[in-house]
Formats: sequence, C-alpha cells, structure tokens
Amino acid sequence: MTNFLNNLNLKKILFLGLFFRLLATIFSKGYAFTDDHFEVVELAQSILDKDFAKVFSFVPKGEAYVFNLIYVEVHTLIFWLCESFGMYNPEGKMFVARLIHALFSMITIYVGYRLTERLSNRPNDAKIVGLLLAIFWVFPFVSVRNLREVACIPPMMLGCYYACKIPPLKGAGGCTKQILLAAWWFVISFLFRYHIIFIPFIIGLWWLFDKRNWQKAILFGIALCTFYVLTQGLFDYFTWQNPFASLKTYTDFNTNSDNIAIYPNGPWHRYFGTLAGLFLGFPALLFLAGYFKTATQTGNRKMLFWGLLLFFAFHSYYPNKQERFMLPLLPLFIVLGTVGFRDIYEQYSNKKWLRGFTKFAVIWFVVLNTILVFILSVTYTKRSRVESMNYLREKGDLQNLLIQNYESAQLEAPFYLQKHYDYFVADTPEKLAEFPKEWISGKRIKPNYVILVGNTDLQKRIIEVKKVFPTMQHEVDIEPSFVDNIAYLMNPSHNHNETFYIFKVR
Repeated sequence: MTNFLNNLNLKKILFLGLFFRLLATIFSKGYAFTDDHFEVVELAQSILDKDFAKVFSFVPKGEAYVFNLIYVEVHTLIFWLCESFGMYNPEGKMFVARLIHALFSMITIYVGYRLTERLSNRPNDAKIVGLLLAIFWVFPFVSVRNLREVACIPPMMLGCYYACKIPPLKGAGGCTKQILLAAWWFVISFLFRYHIIFIPFIIGLWWLFDKRNWQKAILFGIALCTFYVLTQGLFDYFTWQNPFASLKTYTDFNTNSDNIAIYPNGPWHRYFGTLAGLFLGFPALLFLAGYFKTATQTGNRKMLFWGLLLFFAFHSYYPNKQERFMLPLLPLFIVLGTVGFRDIYEQYSNKKWLRGFTKFAVIWFVVLNTILVFILSVTYTKRSRVESMNYLREKGDLQNLLIQNYESAQLEAPFYLQKHYDYFVADTPEKLAEFPKEWISGKRIKPNYVILVGNTDLQKRIIEVKKVFPTMQHEVDIEPSFVDNIAYLMNPSHNHNETFYIFKVR
C-alpha cells in the first residue's frame, strides 16, 4: 500500500476521478430521486418554455417557489444554450448537463486534496483523501445527477479551504482576501443547499470567541450577508419583491408538520446506519474513530469537526430522513476521518489488533468499493420511466397519453417527450372511467397511447382499460434497469415494480 501511495500523485488521482465521471456521464442516464428530476429538470424546461402556469401551479399568489430557483435557472441556461446550438433532443440536453456536473465535481477532488495538505503534514494523507474523493463508490454516480445536495459540495469545499488558509495570528486586514473568498464560496454553496449554513456558522463562532480572530469573524459575517444580498437577495427581490422570500417559503414548508409527514421519517439515530452503509460496514469504524479524534485536537481540524457535527446533529434531530441529505457531509467526513485515523494509527501502531483490523477493513473496502464503483458508474436509474417517454417521442405520432398507475405517483418523466402534453393519469379505476367525458367534450385530446405501470393485477387492469379503449393493442414493454429491480426486490413496500407496458390505441 505504501509503494502504491508513493507512486500516486494528484494528476493520476484527477485522471481516475475524471475517468469514472465520464463513464457515468455516458452510461448513467436517468435520475436518482424525485427532486433531482421534477424540481430541477422539468422545472427548468418549463421556465425555458415560458410555461409559468405549470411552474407555479401550486404556489400561492405572492409567495416564492418552495425551492430556491437559482440552481434551476442554471439548468435553464444549460438547456437554452443547447437549443441555441440546435440541440432540442432531451437526451442530448441531459448528456450536456451530466457532463457539466461531472466536470464541476472535479473541484471537490482537487480542493479536498489541497485541504488535507493544510490539515496534515503527512503527504500520503492527501493522496488517500484525493483517491477516495475520486473513486468512492457513490461519487461518480451522484456527481452527474441534478442534485442540490451534490452541487453544493465544490463551493462548500472551497469555502472550507480558504477558511483554513487564514493564519491564526494575523489580523483581519492581513487576510482579507481569504476571508472574502471563504465567504463567497460558502454563499454560493448556500444558494444550492441551505443546510450547509451550519459549517460557516461554526467557523464564524470559532473565530469570534478567539481573541486573536474576532475581527476576522466580524468581516466574515459582514461578507456572508453582503454576498447573500448580492446573489439570492437580489434574485428574490426582483422575482418575489422580497429578498428573503425563498428562505421564508422553504422554512415555512419544512416546519409544517403536514409537509414533514409526506416524506420518509425516522429516528434520530438513523443516519448512523446511513453512514455505516455508505462506508460499507467495518471501514466506517475507522473513519468514525478518526473523525472523533479531530475533536481532541486544535486549530482547523477541531473547527471543521464542530461544523460537521452541527450539520449532522440538525439532520438527526429533524424528522425527515432521506439518505441524500448526508451527501454534503461525505467529503469533509472523509478528510477529517482520514487525517484523524492516521494519527490514531501512528500513536498505537504497536497494537497488533489495530494493525490487523485496519488491514482487514482496508481490503474489505477496496474490494467492495471497486465492484460498486464500476457497477454504479454505468447504472441507468429510473430507466423505464425515461425510456418509455423516449419511445413515444421517437414514434412521432403521439397525440396524447393515458397512464394507468395504481401503485405510486410521479413515475412518468414528460421532459423526455420534448413537447408538453396535457396527458391523463389514472390512479384509481373510478378516475379511469371518468376520463372519456373530457375528450368527448373536447376539453382534452383523446389519447392514442396507453401506459400501464407495474405488474400488479396486470391482466385485470388491461381488461379495465380495454373497456375505455376497445381497440388498443400491445406494442412494447419497457423494463427497469438492473439496479431498479434490485431496489424493488430489497424493499418492495417502498420501491414498486417499474415495468412500463405500452399500448397503441388504433
């Protein structure tokens, strides 16, 4: 292992990271979660098409959209540039979006490497961290997704890097540039994901209660507020006539018990299991021990420890528990866990049990991580949702569409149809029976394609639909991806079968 690390350098690490991210850009199509598609991609295209009725259909008059629209507008710009060069195909647009996200995520690898150099005197620590940030099994996959929780990471890491670059014995005037750069990147990260505010908050407090650094804290706080006003504040003022409109709406929505109940809820300790799963079991103990080791140390290590702990504590306290909420935490946890555990290992290197367990955990992690990073980097998630829309678009004769889906909502991905259709979604037999009234009256165009979602009571459901469309004939079945099927088999109560059965109405 030592020889391997000695022959490794930053360029090789960046090449590895780029290789797997380009692999994901090409092969890892689809989307991972509801929000990264419907609250980003679909929304961005609707804004570009000036379909504001669709964008703000559930927003009360005078209130801001529940999510910050700045990240959405970045996608609107990407799609506009694509269309400006004649690329209207949704798959082409998403390839460009994945590529931009992949390249953007490379910042995390580079900055994580440099940040580790600042926190540790051991050169191999930075190499280990850089390698983990490059090929940690989930990173290539999530790096090409349209996730706020991932888009916020590169600027957050830059903010931490510049904050740790500030000498403790210099006054604010001697490091103004670094303070302003740290504040700027933290604000940019905040625009993508509000919850990272806990990290700059702790950094500001850390400086404020240090008599050598209180002036830096004041400048840092002023810079954070100023940059917020110049970015999100101006955007919200011109959009909603209130510089804090998005923050208010987001806070109101996420403190409403009815809204919280919509999402997966769990106990306070659930994210310990999430971290254990992400770090593949046994290796999580090494990172956790290293992370807590930094709490006993001084300077920037301890400062970042408390920032990360507050971030984790908030999400553990908040009842809404979704695994993706932990994604912004991972790079800093890897940095602190690595440098901290390396300290432990050096201090207790004479302990045979520690050497043995470390060797076992490292081999376990390398084997499993290698398998998973190759699988996940080419995984096409939500395949049937996307490919069914691609199929209908490429047919070229779609007039309108009816989707029969009794199991779960929001399975279709209309962005890939390339054109807006006021299509029908039947989530109950009663609603299905009522739809003919709408096209007979001329309110909506009669569908010439029908999609049945899932295989539960399939033959019975086909008979129900044939009562409405006696002439419909089966065309094709769109199967979910391998990973989609694994998710269904592992938790069928939460993940539904996603085979799409497409019929043509003759």
